[in-house]
Amino acid sequence: MARVKQLLEDFATLHEGGAVASVKDKVHPLSKNVTPEDYLEYVAEHLNGDTPIGVYPLWQRNNVWMVNWAAVDLDEGDISDVHADNLVALLAKMNITAWKEPSRSKGYHVWVYLKEALSATVARNGMIGACRTVDVPIREVYPKQTSLEKGKIGNCLRLPYPKIRTKGRQVVAGYNLNEFVEAAMESRTTPSVYRKLLALHRATEPAPLRIKDKGTRIDGEFQGVAKEIWEDPTSKRGKPVTDRSATLLAFAGSLIWQEFSIQATIDWVRRLDDRVGKYVGRADRETRIRELVELAASRVQVRD
Repeated sequence: MARVKQLLEDFATLHEGGAVASVKDKVHPLSKNVTPEDYLEYVAEHLNGDTPIGVYPLWQRNNVWMVNWAAVDLDEGDISDVHADNLVALLAKMNITAWKEPSRSKGYHVWVYLKEALSATVARNGMIGACRTVDVPIREVYPKQTSLEKGKIGNCLRLPYPKIRTKGRQVVAGYNLNEFVEAAMESRTTPSVYRKLLALHRATEPAPLRIKDKGTRIDGEFQGVAKEIWEDPTSKRGKPVTDRSATLLAFAGSLIWQEFSIQATIDWVRRLDDRVGKYVGRADRETRIRELVELAASRVQVRD
């Protein structure tokens, strides 16, 4: 009985965050202020019952947003397996143990557990630096936020080893639950080792994009792709659209091609985002929209 209790507590320690969600059917936050007792009950239900959970990583200490783990959610099709292996290998070279978990569908989660809590900024930037170094997509790096507005809880990630799962999925290959928890607890990464990833973040930080903002258009006379998206951002050729980031990116690229200014494009993308809800309510909304427009601009050859 003591061993069962210790397993439960250790699994909870590895994945501790600021809030919990039921993810059985869809993501449904269970509580914004989880007590330690409640959290252990949720974890026990996840491991032994029929309600799998996800955890929101951010919590506060002395007004600083902290995390106990960092992760990457890879859902890029068949190449996700390669991306996960490359990221795990790079982290191993940095003396960081990472755990590759097949997610519910065809993707993978890569987890890094911390021996001591780190600021969300350090955790996120470090993981982004590692991803960039081996060309792993950074769209789903956790924590997704480095701070939260009042009343917000951020984005959660499904935990591994739920009792209800597809065979071979949501577990670390070669490890049963007991073996995984014991090994993960013993190999947690110290802050000093993790911070070495910040050098990779600095080395891979893109140079400030210098865009010749030659367009002056600010009207809403869209053509082509931008017009199609603006008129119906939820479907493409009659089929539902689920990738809101791709929709916003395509919209921005089309506007820039039509010689809308960068600022005008940002303004119109913000208005479209009000409708599709990708970044609405996020503390970093303006930053993410600007980054998206700059990415679109870098891919578009503006006409002379």
